[in-house]
This record gives sequence, structure tokens and C-alpha cells, in this order.
Amino acid sequence: MSEIDWDSPEGAERYDRNCDHQFQKGHVLIEMMGIKIGDFVLDVGCGTGRQALNVAGIIGPAGKLTGIDPSSYRIELARKKFDGDSSGNVRFLVGQAEDLRDVPDNSINHAYFCSSFHWVDDKKTALNEIYRVLRPGGMVGMTTIDRDSPNTKKALADPILAKYGIERHHEWHRGMKKVTSQELHDLLSEAGFTGISIEPRAVPRKYNSPEEFLQHLEEKDSPEGVLKDIPDEVREKIRQEITEEFRKAQTPESTGFGNITLFAIATKAKEEM
Repeated sequence: MSEIDWDSPEGAERYDRNCDHQFQKGHVLIEMMGIKIGDFVLDVGCGTGRQALNVAGIIGPAGKLTGIDPSSYRIELARKKFDGDSSGNVRFLVGQAEDLRDVPDNSINHAYFCSSFHWVDDKKTALNEIYRVLRPGGMVGMTTIDRDSPNTKKALADPILAKYGIERHHEWHRGMKKVTSQELHDLLSEAGFTGISIEPRAVPRKYNSPEEFLQHLEEKDSPEGVLKDIPDEVREKIRQEITEEFRKAQTPESTGFGNITLFAIATKAKEEM
């Protein structure tokens, strides 16, 4: 998982407040995986621990949960969520998916990537590590952005930016390494997983106002913060034009903005060949 070089304490706090969309997708994934009381679980790219709270409530004191994330700021917030928990069955580590040295072989029932697999640099190594730590019959799951999916926010903003001579295409989702459904299937298969199920789903994100939409595009610590450094002399014009296009797009039939998300599940064979 690549180092999050754009994160900061303020950015981690902002993410914690604004990650409802990712959390809801992850909540669906957790239900699909059938995580249950007493399970040992690995949360890869756990962020600020919101999904970990959900899963900890499912597995109970008899289970164990390890969360790992490359951002020390997010890990700090995750740990704070469990302050006062005396059960000792939840731990958070700063680290990357490609190096799970602190997780023993064959020790995990379920491992999941909630909106984090597209941040992993070396996906083959990461999945080999997941396979190593899973128990026979254990399951890996993920929600991840489909590379073939059009970015509807990008489609709205890019023509306006280009009109003012601002080329920002490279900044959308900077650092992400998205995969297609077929590529994901091949990666899982090559790592040794079986029973692979990949379901593309449209999970749009709703914005309640143009101001909320603009705020998302202007966040300094967001990989989609493409408006954060716009020159002052054109900033207000660009904001007005994006507002107009946003209102045009918000028809009664509109479902929101976003990409196609791949919901994937695969299993480690119960008996090693």
C-alpha cells in the first residue's frame, strides 16, 4: 500500500468526518463475507477505524481484529476510538499491505480491503501476504474502484478547467492503481484463491448542495482536491460554472456522482495442494 504522502492530522480528521460513502460500501461487504462472533479479522487500509468499530461489535470479545494503515495520523484516530476498551482484542498498526510481518501464518478467518485495494502499489505481493495469513477456508473481500468506470465528477469539472487553461487530469485519484474486474480476478487466482466472486455495483455518492460538491473538490488533503490551487483571478468564475453544471446534473432522475465499485470475495482452499 503506497505511503499517503498527502495526509496530515487535519486531513485524517476530515476523512473521519466525511467517509460515510466508503463506510457504507464496506458495511455491505462485511455482511457479504459473513463475519461472525469469535472470528479473527484483518482490516487492511483501516483508515480511522470506523469499519473496525462495526466489525469489533460483530466478533465480540472472543474474536480479534488487527487494523493496518500506512497513515500514522489515521491509525492514531483509530486507536482513540477504542480507548477504554479493556478486552484487548483490537490492535492497530502503521504498515502496508505488502508487508504483514506482524500477522502470523494461518491466523486470520477474514481479511478485507474497504476502499483501500486501489491504493496498494504491489497488489501481487499484498495478495500473497493475505493468502499466507488466512487460515485454510479463510476469506478475503474488497470494495475497489473499477478502472473501466467513468469518473462523473471528473467529467463535470475537467471541461471547465480546460476552458481556463488548467490541466489537472493527472491529479484525479493521484496515487491510485485501479484494476478492472478481469485483472482483479486474475490477481486473486494467481495468488491461489478460489471461489472468486466479483460483482460490479453502481454506488453513487450524493451531494446535498453545490457548496458540498465544491468543498470536496477543494479539500487540500484529498486525492480529488483538484481545485485547491486554482489562481484567485479565475477561482470564482470556475466555482460558478461548476455550480451551474452541478445544478443541471441534479435532475430528479439523478442518482449522484461516482464510479462503479467492484465487490469481490475469494477463499483460501481448505486443503493445501
